[in-house]
Amino acid sequence: MAICAPTGRAAKRLGETSGLAAKTIHRLLETNPKTGSFRRGEEHPLDCNLLVVDETSMVDVPLMRSLLGALPDEAALLIVGDVDQLPSVGPGQVLADIIASDAVPVVRLTEVFRQAAQSRVIVNAHRINSGEWPELAAVDGSDFYFVDAADPEDTARKLVTVVRERIPARFSLDPIRDVQVLCPMNPGA
Repeated sequence: MAICAPTGRAAKRLGETSGLAAKTIHRLLETNPKTGSFRRGEEHPLDCNLLVVDETSMVDVPLMRSLLGALPDEAALLIVGDVDQLPSVGPGQVLADIIASDAVPVVRLTEVFRQAAQSRVIVNAHRINSGEWPELAAVDGSDFYFVDAADPEDTARKLVTVVRERIPARFSLDPIRDVQVLCPMNPGA
């Protein structure tokens, strides 16, 4: 059996929770850093009867093509992921397309384990997935906050304030070491 995930953090977590040796997809396919090609492929397939790929929502089409090309003919494939999580940076939405195809059996997990069911992050995620507007009103002690901004410069100012002051004050975190800002694009302010 081989288990893998697209990122180092996801692979580490997968290894911790499964108790098995997990790798990134690139490490599993044995990337050649000079060429960017993979050592594993049709001519030199993976040595497994079962391949488990976690966090598949982040896998793009070229990487999935390489992974499937390295899968032995007799091996089974288990794809795990959440279409509502981070999408791939590269082209395609592999997991969403596989699920939408109705070509393979799909199991949907509905119980939330990471956050409390009353978490406003969870409540609002479910509202958005149901086509409803999220609840934006401020609630003391909440884990969800909406910060309105007038323009990109105002957004940047407010983001710096949240990262530098509000998050460290609320969670006792170091704004440099412990806080990471993710954004889909970074042009302009």
